[in-house]
Amino acid sequence: MIAYSSAAAVIGSLIAATADARTGYIPNSVTRTTSIVVLALALAAGTGPSACAGGLVVGGALALLYVITRGRGLGLGDVKLATAIGLGLGPLPGIIALGGAFVGGGVYASWLLATGRARRQDRIRFGPFLAGAALVGICLFKGSTA
Repeated sequence: MIAYSSAAAVIGSLIAATADARTGYIPNSVTRTTSIVVLALALAAGTGPSACAGGLVVGGALALLYVITRGRGLGLGDVKLATAIGLGLGPLPGIIALGGAFVGGGVYASWLLATGRARRQDRIRFGPFLAGAALVGICLFKGSTA
């Protein structure tokens, strides 16, 4: 059975991904609302500690990358979205989903470069890859989510 908190994280990430794909921006209102709803559902289900650990691990990983790259590799909206996803999926499924987002984004970027549709300095929007990976993560780990 899929936990409500995981489903809420995926729904929120899909909304954020749609906004990111259209505008290149993930609104704070979406990530904030998603995080609050996901955490409330996790607390109600008794999985609050796992949810908090997931948010810390997944969001922390992207926050560290943001700091290391001085914001050139990704935006804070991606960091906040990853935190919401981590809250919903928990630590292990969340970090695996994050890895999947990087693999998916890397494959897409490689395809764009190989076909001449993009140059190295061009940017791609990462929110859709985070959402897609969260969806895959919820399917793979539906019994062990936060």
